[in-house]
Amino acid sequence: MTATETTPPRSAPSAPIGTILLLAVTGIFYFWLLASLTGPQGGSGEELMGQAFESLFLTFFLWVSLALLLFAGGLMGEMPRWAAILACVVHPLSGIGALVAIDMMSRHAVWALLFPALLPLLVAFYAMWARFPRLHARLPAQITSAVVWGAILSLSIVPLPVAYWGPGTFGR
Repeated sequence: MTATETTPPRSAPSAPIGTILLLAVTGIFYFWLLASLTGPQGGSGEELMGQAFESLFLTFFLWVSLALLLFAGGLMGEMPRWAAILACVVHPLSGIGALVAIDMMSRHAVWALLFPALLPLLVAFYAMWARFPRLHARLPAQITSAVVWGAILSLSIVPLPVAYWGPGTFGR
């Protein structure tokens, strides 16, 4: 028996339809959250509570779909082991950072939109990069992982002390 007879032929890789559908769902939650954050705010107490709950649930579902994207990227693609471990810690922290920034926005810190706008984009980019190993030739694994997770960690941590002390207290 020759080597070609013992090994079955490799089939062509299938299209990542599940990942693309998950990315579409994530995009819907992302744009819905941004629309709710940039839309008209204010009103009565009940209306403000409704807006707060909407932001909370949209952020939760967005971060769950981002976690599923990361899981699919790590399972079906390639990502360094240290980056996968770091993702397990930093991804939930990024959700907390986004929620803190959304709370800052409710207190008229409009610039805090930067955090919930950028964090999901970085996480989704990394998940797609991990899912499609062909991108690793253009964007090396170690450097891409370090830069992206460093940016996510930074954007996740910055809102915490700013919300606690306020933007004007660092100079005192």
